[in-house]
Amino acid sequence: RNMESQTPMKPPAGKSKMPVIFAAHGAPVLLDDAVWMGELATWAKVMPMPKSILMVSAHWEERPTTLGATQPVPLVYDFYGFPEQYYRTKYAAPGAPQLAARVRDLLRKSAIAVSDDPKRGLDHGAYVPLVAMYPAADIPVLQISMPGLDARELVELGKALAPLRDEGVLVFGSGF
Repeated sequence: RNMESQTPMKPPAGKSKMPVIFAAHGAPVLLDDAVWMGELATWAKVMPMPKSILMVSAHWEERPTTLGATQPVPLVYDFYGFPEQYYRTKYAAPGAPQLAARVRDLLRKSAIAVSDDPKRGLDHGAYVPLVAMYPAADIPVLQISMPGLDARELVELGKALAPLRDEGVLVFGSGF
């Protein structure tokens, strides 16, 4: 469980580039795992505070790359058979319409097809690690789908989104 070597570091003085991070997670029961919650909370403390967060969850695969809701909508409880408390988890982060517009622009400039699903809320791959890292839910969050599992496509998607790091956006990959 030692993730110390994976802990994001603060950028050198004068640099504002946000890191890109990935958090492996499993079921929503991790919300009750003090060690896991503490590790992610530490990540948030050592990184610069993001202006917004772009979540890429392995729990949402859709072609073309699709942008989720840009305004708060109910969460997606995309798991089954867990105690009722996990279906009552809330994470009412502000929407990120400006980030969505920027992502659309970046993807189109890179000739990557993009669509919108304005009713799709954050899935557990997005909100579970965010509850650990930013429990106040005060940072705008946008979730995008993975267009598939083709490595070349994903590398191109990453290249297209890279400028967001210079704009204070935390690009956050999540899955297991």
